Amino acid sequence: MIVPRFGGGWLRVAACLLAMAAWRPAAAQESAGLRDIGFDPSAQRYQLGQGLRLGDSGLALGGYATASAAEHAETGTNLRLQSLSGFLWWDNGGRWHAFSEIEAEDLLNADEDTLTTRNADLELERLYVDYTATDLLKFRVGKFLTPVGRWNLIHASPLVWTTTRPLITERTFPTNATGLMVYGSLPWTDEGVEYSLYYSPGEELARDKELDTFREAFGAHLSFSPLPHVHAGLSYVNFEQRYSPDEHRNLYGFDAVWAWHRYEVSGEFHYRVNDGYDYQSNERGLYLQGVAPLSERLYAVARYETFRRSDADRDINVYLVGLNFKLQPALVLKAEYSRATDNDLNVRDGFMASIAVLF
Repeated sequence: MIVPRFGGGWLRVAACLLAMAAWRPAAAQESAGLRDIGFDPSAQRYQLGQGLRLGDSGLALGGYATASAAEHAETGTNLRLQSLSGFLWWDNGGRWHAFSEIEAEDLLNADEDTLTTRNADLELERLYVDYTATDLLKFRVGKFLTPVGRWNLIHASPLVWTTTRPLITERTFPTNATGLMVYGSLPWTDEGVEYSLYYSPGEELARDKELDTFREAFGAHLSFSPLPHVHAGLSYVNFEQRYSPDEHRNLYGFDAVWAWHRYEVSGEFHYRVNDGYDYQSNERGLYLQGVAPLSERLYAVARYETFRRSDADRDINVYLVGLNFKLQPALVLKAEYSRATDNDLNVRDGFMASIAVLF
């Protein structure tokens, strides 16, 4: 399908995102008019980002959406309806809980000549049931986010500082697992030590055939606060992947965040060892990210990443600077510029901006 050209330069990206920012989601509009069409009365108490409770059923709806624009010297301007994710969870105040997330990806792509939906894809991100015996002992069965590091567990676009995610948070391990998890809080410190132990037999629910998912995995994650204003985590996963069943791997990870008076410094380090192979087959990488407030709603963001993939001769280094503007707590506008060196993975660099809303 042919569409008009967008115009010239990075100003196109900013103009598109500002137009999106001016849009007010229907759920956040004045609810008075909704009463006239028989709308669910509970929706009149809805607040953006808090989800919508469905009466007294224990069910609630939520989700998030992201639209992005990118400008690159080689590919020109690209606009995307990047993701539309829907949550449905159930909690009646008892010991049992359930949660599901379905995400539609790349619903719409547009560049300077074409508009297409052919890359659209629908994925089951999460579907699990929890049982709480005590705060010390909880059980989860189903499909869940792999508990490695921090970013993978809070990756929803309205909740992270940048449009793009660090390489090691999606390149060194499968980001979802299907199986059984035991988790809880150990009373070893004043704030407790959060733990999770999990096993995946490799039969992933609604498997994305384009992803190299777990063939088998077991792992553990600890999260604790060693100092005031500091939160740290340790991760370990022993696994094989579906498309490389003969490669047995061990992933070791460390993550930490320091937050004080709206300033934040965070990072993760991963080291993946491929058993039975030479040193060059291992992977390692890290990112270090800093955030500083510029005004009540505006933040400056800077990040450095380095990543050495299997059998690569050199590290990929990515440098990013950006701005994050919180129009509302659940409505965020982001703009960033990144530059990658030794870019063997075709990591996107150049200008990028996005708007993200949490329902």
